Amino acid sequence: MLYLDMDRAVLANTRFAISPLSTVIGALGLLRDNKQPGGGGWRGRIQETVRDRRLVLLGSLFSGSWDYLPDFLTPQPQTLATGLQEELHTVATTDSARLRWELQLMAQGVSEERLTGRLVPVLLRDALERGEQDFAERMAAELHQLWEGAVAPQWMALRTRMEEDISHRAQTIARHGLAGMLAALHPGVLWSEDQLSLVSRFRGRVSGSTGLVLTPSAFSTNLRVVIDSIPAPTTRQPMFAYPCWPGPEARTGPTVHALLGVTRARLLSDLHTARSTVELSDRHFLATSTVSYHLGILHRTGLITRTRTGQRVLYQQTPRATDLLAAPRPH
Repeated sequence: MLYLDMDRAVLANTRFAISPLSTVIGALGLLRDNKQPGGGGWRGRIQETVRDRRLVLLGSLFSGSWDYLPDFLTPQPQTLATGLQEELHTVATTDSARLRWELQLMAQGVSEERLTGRLVPVLLRDALERGEQDFAERMAAELHQLWEGAVAPQWMALRTRMEEDISHRAQTIARHGLAGMLAALHPGVLWSEDQLSLVSRFRGRVSGSTGLVLTPSAFSTNLRVVIDSIPAPTTRQPMFAYPCWPGPEARTGPTVHALLGVTRARLLSDLHTARSTVELSDRHFLATSTVSYHLGILHRTGLITRTRTGQRVLYQQTPRATDLLAAPRPH
């Protein structure tokens, strides 16, 4: 599990943002995961642009099986709708120590977080020999080329969808509060005792943050998380790129939501620790009868256990359910 402490500063500075570069990185993520929905031909469009425009650094980086991809490619938006040129400038001027640290993290991993390193391709190593600043500038230039060739023609439609998503989340906050909205972002996001827990095979905790940025993603059903769970040369605040509501229009395979239904998926995600029907009812704003109905189905399918402790009946995920919910670390 990954944990983010939600103290007063984080709660007070949790905000939404629409990020052009986060959208580009989400589209590039289609190249790494064939199980992700192609989004009406987006995977082919990205592949064609990377090939035709000879975006060799991006092609090499996003064809690898890294547990971690450098976070400098997704700078934190400073406003609700930060412009592309501002984000590209931030990438091109990335602090050299920060960039070097991120690339070492990608190559070497972090054993205590279960983050596995991978051999860096020769093409990327050769590019790095020209220096971190040159590498960052080339990355920014290739991201710009990918934007122009693949994303820009559809940006207005993508942006409209993201704006609609943010409006939907704002309505959720009005009805159920910030905690209710955060818990509804993704089945793998759980709110408990002033912290967010992220279902993952990786481990880590982030504390002392002063904010959280939430940006909708039009291309993924996974949650992509940008966090510094270990000390970094320079600090940045956590950022979540979460799936747009109501999700990608084209799906090539079943998701946890599709297999279980949204409500059961969220209940199952929350059962990483044992909980009672009443507790789940309070946490998810559901009637106890509704919770009992869904728990019965999850128990019959072998996804949760049921244990009596005194007067209480507690439910918890089985290993099969944990495997179903766990996904590669979001990037």
